[in-house]
Amino acid sequence: MCILVRVWCVPVSELDRQHLLGEHAELHCIVGALLSKHRAYQNHPQTLRFRGSIQQLYTRHSQQVLEMQRRGYRHNSPLPSGSRPYTYTDEEYRRDHEELIKRQGKRNKQGSALLFLFKLV
Repeated sequence: MCILVRVWCVPVSELDRQHLLGEHAELHCIVGALLSKHRAYQNHPQTLRFRGSIQQLYTRHSQQVLEMQRRGYRHNSPLPSGSRPYTYTDEEYRRDHEELIKRQGKRNKQGSALLFLFKLV
């Protein structure tokens, strides 16, 4: 079940593990909604964003798979290849890039704090 659904407007190489794997799962939710397999997500903003553009999602999925393989992850949820490039504006890239930096920075700081606590013990 997908609750938070987002396909980032940055190259997949910029996504950390959590965001890459999360986006991959979420992309499958959006595709399912567009193919009328998941009725609950048919009016979600990310689903509406790609209505009429499922080929862009197929292309993004192919990019995700290549990045996952590059990192040594296994992939076993194929989708068709896309015939349209996955595109976004410079403004969308800046917005999502800044958001990712914030999210990844918070997680890194939390991880560093936990590591510090473990070293003290």
